[in-house]
Amino acid sequence: MFLTSSLGALQLLTILTHLVSAPYTKVEESFNLQATHDILQYGLARENTTASLQADYDHFTFPGAVPRTFVGPVILSGLSRPLIDVVEGRVNGQLVVRGVLGVFSALSLNLFTRAVRKSYGSTTAVLYTLFQLSQFHLPYYSSRLLPNTFALILSTTAFSFLLPAPGTPSKLQVGYYKVGIYILTFTSVVFRSELAILLAFISLQLLFTRRVHLGNVIAAGVAGGIIGLGITLGIDSYFWQSYTPAAPFNTPLLTEKTGLIWPELSGFLYNAIENKSSDWGTSPWHYYFTNSLPKLLLNPLLLLLIPAGIYNSPRTTSEAYILPTLGFVGVYSVLPHKEWRFIVYVVPILTLYASIGGTWILNRRSKSPIYALTSLLIISSIPLATLASAGMLLISSYNYPGGQGINKLHHYIPSSPPSTQTLPKVHLDTLTCMTGATRFLQDAPLYPSSPHSPHTSTSSTLAPSKITFDKTEDETTLLTPSFWSDIEWVITSSPPRIIGKYEIVDSVTGWAGIRVYRPGEKVGRLEVRESRVGNEEEGGRKKSWIGRGVEDGWGVRDFLLRGWWVGVRMEELVWVLRKQNGIVEKEDGGGGGGGEAGV
Repeated sequence: MFLTSSLGALQLLTILTHLVSAPYTKVEESFNLQATHDILQYGLARENTTASLQADYDHFTFPGAVPRTFVGPVILSGLSRPLIDVVEGRVNGQLVVRGVLGVFSALSLNLFTRAVRKSYGSTTAVLYTLFQLSQFHLPYYSSRLLPNTFALILSTTAFSFLLPAPGTPSKLQVGYYKVGIYILTFTSVVFRSELAILLAFISLQLLFTRRVHLGNVIAAGVAGGIIGLGITLGIDSYFWQSYTPAAPFNTPLLTEKTGLIWPELSGFLYNAIENKSSDWGTSPWHYYFTNSLPKLLLNPLLLLLIPAGIYNSPRTTSEAYILPTLGFVGVYSVLPHKEWRFIVYVVPILTLYASIGGTWILNRRSKSPIYALTSLLIISSIPLATLASAGMLLISSYNYPGGQGINKLHHYIPSSPPSTQTLPKVHLDTLTCMTGATRFLQDAPLYPSSPHSPHTSTSSTLAPSKITFDKTEDETTLLTPSFWSDIEWVITSSPPRIIGKYEIVDSVTGWAGIRVYRPGEKVGRLEVRESRVGNEEEGGRKKSWIGRGVEDGWGVRDFLLRGWWVGVRMEELVWVLRKQNGIVEKEDGGGGGGGEAGV
């Protein structure tokens, strides 16, 4: 019990560490995050439902290519509400919502770890946890509101019931298998339709190995399907108001005739049948096997340990879920458009069988020098993978300039009251919208105070700095001078494109790649260049960070690397601009100085 609790605490701590290190979000997380915010902010409309939803909810303005389910946001908002009420004014609700999701991800991993310990022993459970947490993608995305994250929580929970446990009465074990099938069916219907492929392979394997009867599979599948379909049809038809003329989607034979909407059916038709997802890029058939899976597992030793785990599993090879796992990835490889998150559900199973193989070798470390050396490699690979994962986390934390820019802006708003009685209107360019702009950040900064602004005091609160976003993308509109008349603030990656008199008050420095220093080239902590941020005729120029090298104080570069070294390139990616109203006061300590932008 103590071991399992310790592993669970470690899983939760790792996920929350990733959350705090990279608290902002990107565009692919937008729907679920905005939907959760809107449910928390506006609640459920009881009168004039269609008009209320269209006026307040983000998905009517930005519906996306296909509809997404509101089931996850409804549950998440309900669980987050009490915590948000407690921390209101001290922490932005975005952190709370992501934290709650991270907790459920950790609980699903802990449930799976308990099943691993019962089936394969404590050593395998410990090794599995260390392998899993030293990876990057699964801990990093466990608190991110992707549809795949909701599905991953449920699929991992399902696998915890599908693992065979020695000593379990056969009738009870069949019941566990049925629960696993039920959860996978529910998840396929509500959250991610591609899991139906994995469900089919698992069901066939359970039938062929005679661990369940066909009636068991049908009963569990029908129950999960009916309950899942009833929930998604009821909730999503309400939020999407699919029976109104304003409905952005029509699913043939469903919406047009019944007024109901089933998001995952729409997504399946769009992606698999119409192959519209290819508009976002295509990859070769082997991409998942040669790129995504090695990237997801991160530790290259795991790819070598998986075969050993399958062959030497304490359970029979026929009970291994490796065949359904690889079958799912193989069949899904048929679709030209590929993303690692579409197959992330198989990571716990692949990591498990690598752990089984690792345990088999560790248990034989005293039998021969080969086993001893291999055991040393296995143990050593964990901190090395953790170090690589930490480096990826550090790099990723610099990939959200939009969110950081909005957070910085909030700390200037209290000291710069708007010229009108309405909330300050802030224009966000495309890069800002894609790298962190959320409705949660529209309401308040991530934290009540920030060291970035000289105006911020320890008594600052979240409420006074609420703003209004403008996300206009149309180039013709943006080139119209009258458009900028009521825009008081701008967060942009291209200040020269802004029309009007605006001063730069701050900026966001972000990741710009790696620089390789050659022999004889000086390695310093900081290099500076001049870059144009205003009109050329106005001489608007600004210093920007273009590189940070690591100081070599131990002669490593000269004696071991023969003059070569690697440094990190950082550049200003986003600027915070304020409209000039008469005389402009220069800010001390602001990141942007007093340059001008626009014409």
